[in-house]
Amino acid sequence: MARICVIGTRGIPSFVGGIETICENLYPLLVESNPDLEVVVLSRLSHNNVNRYVYKGVNVIVLAAPKISGLETFVHTFFALIYARLFVRPKLVHLHGIGPGFFTPLSRLLGFKTVVTHHAADYKRPKWRWHGKLVLKLGELHAVLFANKVICVSNSVFEELNHRYSFFRRKRLVIRNAGSLILKKTRKSNVNVLSELNLTTKSYILAVGRLDKTKGFDDLIRAFSTAPSSDKKLVIVGSNYIEDSYVASLRKLASENVVFAGTRTGEELASLYQNAALLVNPSYMEGYCLVLAEALSAGTPIIASDIAAHREFELAEQSYFPRGDIAALSRKLKVSDFTIYKSEHAESLQKQNTWSLNAKKHQSLFTTLLKKSP
Repeated sequence: MARICVIGTRGIPSFVGGIETICENLYPLLVESNPDLEVVVLSRLSHNNVNRYVYKGVNVIVLAAPKISGLETFVHTFFALIYARLFVRPKLVHLHGIGPGFFTPLSRLLGFKTVVTHHAADYKRPKWRWHGKLVLKLGELHAVLFANKVICVSNSVFEELNHRYSFFRRKRLVIRNAGSLILKKTRKSNVNVLSELNLTTKSYILAVGRLDKTKGFDDLIRAFSTAPSSDKKLVIVGSNYIEDSYVASLRKLASENVVFAGTRTGEELASLYQNAALLVNPSYMEGYCLVLAEALSAGTPIIASDIAAHREFELAEQSYFPRGDIAALSRKLKVSDFTIYKSEHAESLQKQNTWSLNAKKHQSLFTTLLKKSP
């Protein structure tokens, strides 16, 4: 039996974050379709206070990491690789993100075939100081130099990486994330989330994501406040693992019409997408935008900042506004009918971009690399 070890996720299931969503959906499908494949996820946070469990055929082992801001991921990756060598003994290690990618050389020295998934150029995020940015840039370089394969989650990440590093291009490939929601008929839990938040169908504008400065939620709230609507609320779904000054400043803007709904997953999240009048994603940077993928699969009208990762979804032209332009976003919000921001073309493309297809592409890559293993 071939064993794969996954490092770089906080945990599965129901954890906030793009990497966490991907891991929750990808690996169970891989295990289900490959009886001879074993996947072991070495996560950082426990699920329901359990440190060893099986989630849909995927073995999860929680290795606690020190709560040191900015260092938690790096320290955990180092210990996880040592743990993998001593106890898991996989043939292949899958590292998620350029932070864990810093340890690609160590992974190779320990004898593992190593795949790094590049989710985004995280060093562009304002939260990192110069030394954090330097380590992340080195993580990206180490992945490019030492990984057996580098997976880019979108064409925009692939093109940016090729622009920065003209060498070893043959080791890189694009496997776009999926992000399609599992939509089900209305259940009691779906009704409950709307009533809990005092919402009705099409009575609110939705934004989803981690409460991080790069997501631009402060821009959205300002634009919403200058384009008041008597019958619409702004609902922001998401949280952050660290309640920093930015999160505190956002929460101060909460009001009767600006609702922070916290973390929502599964059917609750799907229901919020399905019943929203509009989804707005004002993000300044994305590797691959799972939020847009989820909104498209729910058939929700979309407004999004004009960045490369959003352009990949081929939304209707009127759905885009210049990044950071609050006045332009406000004008978009003032229209009387949000259905002008629906795009049947983009929704059709998203229907083809399934988790099943994503898993098949990973399976093909892993199978090829494992056949080459000694």
